[in-house]
Amino acid sequence: YTFASFLGSPLAGVLATVLAWQSVFTVSSFFLAMMGLLCFFAFLFLEKRGIVRYNQYKKEKDAGLGITTLIQHRIIKFIIIALLTGVIRTSVVFWLPTYISQYLGFRADQSTTVFTLATFAISMTTFVAVFVYECFRRNMDNTILFAFTTSALGFMGAYLIHQPVVNIIMMVVAIMASNSAASMMYSRYCPSLKDTGMVSGATGFLDFVSYMSAAVASSIFANAVSAIGWGNLILVWFGLMTVGITCSLPYKSHEIKKGKD
Repeated sequence: YTFASFLGSPLAGVLATVLAWQSVFTVSSFFLAMMGLLCFFAFLFLEKRGIVRYNQYKKEKDAGLGITTLIQHRIIKFIIIALLTGVIRTSVVFWLPTYISQYLGFRADQSTTVFTLATFAISMTTFVAVFVYECFRRNMDNTILFAFTTSALGFMGAYLIHQPVVNIIMMVVAIMASNSAASMMYSRYCPSLKDTGMVSGATGFLDFVSYMSAAVASSIFANAVSAIGWGNLILVWFGLMTVGITCSLPYKSHEIKKGKD
């Protein structure tokens, strides 16, 4: 699902090159309707075969308040991660076409091609994240720390290297690395909350935080480009990733104990 959501951007770019932009909405709507029907019947089939089953969570008597349980499960850390990755995952990618044309100096036709290739590479993030996760022996925290570190290095490379091709490669690496941290949050952390019965609530809240941070950042970036320039804006993105590194550093944590000490 994550791969498909990222793949939508380059596919939209491909459609826009062969169709009038108004027709892209019509074609996309048709595919949305078809995929909705396909998902409905696919899940219906899986349910009847018993492959998909729904279990009702039963709250324990001493489970405590929901917010307390989530805090014990490090929700504060992942709220910060959602804030940071939301800015990069949504807002920075939104400004990428303008960055490619204005800062890197590509022509309009070249910018479309570069953006399509860049977003296609970004859509591979999920597979990259899983590969890194396996390399770290399925350690989520180390994977997130590595992702933020790589993203920070990528943005620093984009700031220091002005050669257009190398610069866009550095930018894509930085975005993919940040998205890898987000992938770990949604695919590893959120499902780990299944024993609390708040997987859906926590996932929805983190998704809300991510998009809200992106919305605020987009409005700020619009003024920042003219005020401080693209170079300094890249440093701002680098600074956000260093915050991510800081909050991902290992620290001693106490195991959650049930019942009386």
